[in-house]
Formats: sequence, C-alpha cells, structure tokens
Amino acid sequence: MIRFLKLPQPFLNGWLVNQPLPVPNPKYRLRVWREDHASLAPLKNELIAYVQEALDDARKRLRSGFEDDLSPFNDPVHDPAANYPAMLNQASLKGYFGETLAALAVEHFGAIGHPDWHVPALLFRFHDQEFQHLELINERLLAGVPHDPDAVAERRPGRTGDDGLAFRIDAAGAITDILTLEAKCLTVSNNATMSEAHAKLVIGGNRPSGVRELINLLQEYTTPHAEFWQYALLQFYREGFKTAHRHDGVVYAVGNSPVVPATKISWLPHDAPHPAYTLPRNLEAMEFQFENLDGVIDIVYRGG
Repeated sequence: MIRFLKLPQPFLNGWLVNQPLPVPNPKYRLRVWREDHASLAPLKNELIAYVQEALDDARKRLRSGFEDDLSPFNDPVHDPAANYPAMLNQASLKGYFGETLAALAVEHFGAIGHPDWHVPALLFRFHDQEFQHLELINERLLAGVPHDPDAVAERRPGRTGDDGLAFRIDAAGAITDILTLEAKCLTVSNNATMSEAHAKLVIGGNRPSGVRELINLLQEYTTPHAEFWQYALLQFYREGFKTAHRHDGVVYAVGNSPVVPATKISWLPHDAPHPAYTLPRNLEAMEFQFENLDGVIDIVYRGG
C-alpha cells in the first residue's frame, strides 16, 4: 500500500502540543511535543486509519499467494494476516508506532526547514521475525490455546535497517533531499537507547539501504503514484545520491516527561547534537512526550 492519508492539522496540533524552543545551532534543531491525551478523541478514528494504512503493505506481503475467492480474507481462518499486528508484543507495537510517528512528524510538521517531505511507504514488510511469530500465534488461537501478547516470551527482535526515509522532489520529479529517520519509542526514557539511535545514524552513507527496499516494495504496485516513486528512487539509487542532500532525523517518543529540574523540557539535548552523533550533516531531533503512551498504542493497534 502506497501511503496517501494525512491528518487534520488543527486536531493534530491539539493532541500533540508543540513546546516552543530556541534554535541555537544552525546544523541542529530540537522540537518537542507533549501529548494532551484528552484531546485525542476528535482525532482518534483518523489516527487509527493513518496508522493502519502504514501497515497495509505488510498485510499485502503476508497475503501474497493466498488470494482465493473461495477463502475470503474476512474469515480469520483463511487470512494469513489475521491478528496482525494486534496480537504482537507491545514492544513490537511501540517500534511500529515510533516509525509511523516519524513519518507523521515530517509530513505534518516539516523538517530541516522544509514542509514538503514525502514518505511513500514504510518498511514493515521486512520484519520477518514477527511474520514467523504471527504464524505461531494464529496456530495457537485457532487451537484455542491462550495467548498473552505482552508476555516476555512473546518479544521478538526489532526490524533491522532504516526506520524511515523521507524525500523532497523538484518540479521534474527528481529527488533533491533525503532524510534518514531513526525512531525510538519507550515507556520510560533511556539514555543508552537514545545514544544508540544517534550512533546508528552516523553509520549510514549517502545511499541508505532502505532505498533498495523501497524499490523492491514498489515493484509490486502498478499505480501511477507507485510507478512515479519507483522511477524517482531508481534514478536516486543509480546516480542521484551523488548530488542529493542527505540529512538525518531522530524521533524519540517516550511515555514520561522530565520533572527534575522543573525547567527541563526535553530528554534529548537542546543546544547541540547528542555526543554519539559525530557527523556535520543537518540533524533534526523530534521528541514526543506522551501522557498515556500505552493507551495510545492500545487504541491504534488493538482497538482499545
């Protein structure tokens, strides 16, 4: 599924409230949003649709080869994507939400001084460990075996590779800028995880591995929109990466806000990039502090 949905900006701004900060560093900007959970209600249905659209490509891959008019996918017994992703461990769901939030942030709030970023698809289809796990889960459920998705034994490793890629294009359809996104989503802020996110961005080159994965993904779609993006990405992969501007972004979603000292607004550093980020590229840091992170995860993935 190639992504199209956007969220109504006034409702989004009411739910994720921007915390104004100065921008003291020309190569680095931190922005912080705090959730007003009571203001999620007007946005709820559209947010669920936005999050679920990002997963439709993974469902397509799970169902590939199983299309059969005699076994419709509205019957869970015959649907390889049944219970995806609701029955996965909350650690995986937080990972998915962090990556989706990264796309949401750049598409609705902009990044690196530009509002016109595009995230044509997310790469959930490459989380093979969870696809194998889902098959086991569905077997259990069909056999009537109890399943606790949030048991420690149900945790699986996260997907490797880029968490997200956003692009800017010119009037001719050529990619002019690429933003590599590393996302973390945690119940409680963790300094080691924060450092890991920045260190991972340092490793990437001007042609991120996720570009190849996006090209592979888009090959399965024949709509004009998908064909446009596949062509643009092929041109970028062959030669365009040599001239396009490469930027980095870290999205840090966390279920608690700083309380000590009282003046502390963010977990991420404000004046300069995290010490683990050692490159001279532009770095956009986006921090989201949730009043009820577990509640949001339950609503968008489990129908809570």
